[in-house]
Amino acid sequence: MWRRYGDAAYTLVTLAIFGFETLALGWLSLSFLLGTATGIASTRVEGVLLATVTSTASALALLGLFLLTYHFASSVRDRWHVQRLDEWTERWIALALQDVPTEASADTPTPRRLPRAAVDAVLNLLEVVKGDEGDRLKAVLARHGVDRWFLRQLQKGHLAARLDAIESLGKARLPQALDPLLSLLQHPKPVVRRMAVRAAAGTLATMTPEPEADGPGGRFIQALQRAPLKAGVVQESLLLLETRAGPVLRHLMAEPDLADSLRWVVLETTGRLGLADMAEEVAASTVHPDPELRAAAFRALHRLGSVPEGAQASLLAALDDEVDFVRVQAAHAAAFLPTEVVLPALEARLGDASWWVRRAAAASLARLGDDGVATVRRAAETHPDEAARDMAVQILLEAGVLDPAAARLVKGVA
Repeated sequence: MWRRYGDAAYTLVTLAIFGFETLALGWLSLSFLLGTATGIASTRVEGVLLATVTSTASALALLGLFLLTYHFASSVRDRWHVQRLDEWTERWIALALQDVPTEASADTPTPRRLPRAAVDAVLNLLEVVKGDEGDRLKAVLARHGVDRWFLRQLQKGHLAARLDAIESLGKARLPQALDPLLSLLQHPKPVVRRMAVRAAAGTLATMTPEPEADGPGGRFIQALQRAPLKAGVVQESLLLLETRAGPVLRHLMAEPDLADSLRWVVLETTGRLGLADMAEEVAASTVHPDPELRAAAFRALHRLGSVPEGAQASLLAALDDEVDFVRVQAAHAAAFLPTEVVLPALEARLGDASWWVRRAAAASLARLGDDGVATVRRAAETHPDEAARDMAVQILLEAGVLDPAAARLVKGVA
């Protein structure tokens, strides 16, 4: 409410100031043009200077008037659009909640073309409304031809219109838009590819699963493998798959010729989504020759909170890996191994050359129960490496085993 009155006050004050300047400059300019102010400029140079000043001032006054008019008109238009948006949102909510089946409502005569406010309202609702209610709203777009218009914009619109159409289709999540969106993954502009794969992933997330290789999921996987996309973009799209992410990730993980960059993304996404049933597939990458992939596999197992029995040997071996960031991730994942198996190996890592490995080992030990905590406390008091002692004290502080006073005492004993 305050913004509305603040904008009005700003417009009135600025209009008064510019109005006064415009009147003064107008009087000066007319006086100069009619010859009643000839005494001001006695020489030719002074006349040119006066003409330049008055013309420049008049141009600035017109520019200010234009800006004020544009500001006022934009404010009025925005308020009108918001009001229309609210009205259409109420209509669409009523339609989505009604008990009339979508097929029955499709028999009604096709009404006139929807205004922009109506399209924006239904697209905003489709971002949050799914199921039968979402299907009713999607049927509205189909009956009015909005989906066909967006699809035409994908193919022949200029860049701004094409990006707007991709964004709108990403909100609408229309099944008929999946293949046109996938075709844009080969577009020469990275921004088009990024928005298209996001929209395609969101669309696939709402579609009925089809196990066939040529089904929607299979076509999405094939397009994803061929597309020149950055790792971050691919991961973002896989996260947008929501409940459909598991089958897609499992299919990609099973590809023997999957590119290393894409396999890294699959491992990261599996861990972030917490797909614990894929721990066996993730564990297969713990012995990969690429250290980045080994580290990604251990990081995923740590996030999944599970280390399959077949991966225990590779994890213990990775605690002595020559690459420090692999040792870090292996030490984190080791917290989910049996205590009697992993405790000696983690205790040895408390004196690692890498600060991050020492910290990860101490944190995992603290999660192993009383035996692990006792090992960390013993390291805090008696470990020969001062850096290891300090790290052990820090972990005990963070775990709540020691308070600051006790931590100072332990360091004093050490």
